[in-house]
Amino acid sequence: MANYYATARSNYFAVKDETAFRKWADGLNLTILGPGHRNKVADGVDRFGITPDEFDEGGWPNFRHNEETDEDDDDFDLADELAAHLADDEVAILMEVGNEKLRYLTGTALAINNKGETVSVNLESIYEAAGVLGCNITAAEY
Repeated sequence: MANYYATARSNYFAVKDETAFRKWADGLNLTILGPGHRNKVADGVDRFGITPDEFDEGGWPNFRHNEETDEDDDDFDLADELAAHLADDEVAILMEVGNEKLRYLTGTALAINNKGETVSVNLESIYEAAGVLGCNITAAEY
C-alpha cells in the first residue's frame, strides 16, 4: 500500500495579534512564511503565510497531540482556528496538492475570512465541468 504525500502552503495574510498567531502555528507544527510581499501590498502591513512541517506527509493538519493521553487524537478544524487570527478584510487561501503514487492525484483550495466564511474548490470538480464536452469521461486514477 502506498502512502499519501502532499505539498501545502497558504497565501500571505495579516493577523490581529502576531504573538498569538505564532504560538498557535507553533503548536500545530506549522512553519510561518514571512512577513512577506510588502512590495505587493500598498498598505505596508506585515503579512504571513503558513505551510505544514513535512513530518506529517506534508498535508494540512486536522488533529493535534493530546498531552494527557500522549496520542494524536484531538481533531480540530484548521480553517476555523485560523479565522480567529485573521485581521478584518483578510482572506487566507490554503492550498494542498497530493498523490498516492500514480493511483490518484488530489488538489484542494480553501479560502477563509475572519468571520469563518469559506469558499472551496477541488480538482475533482473537473469531471462535472467536463460533462459539457462529451459523455465518455473516465477518472484519472487506477
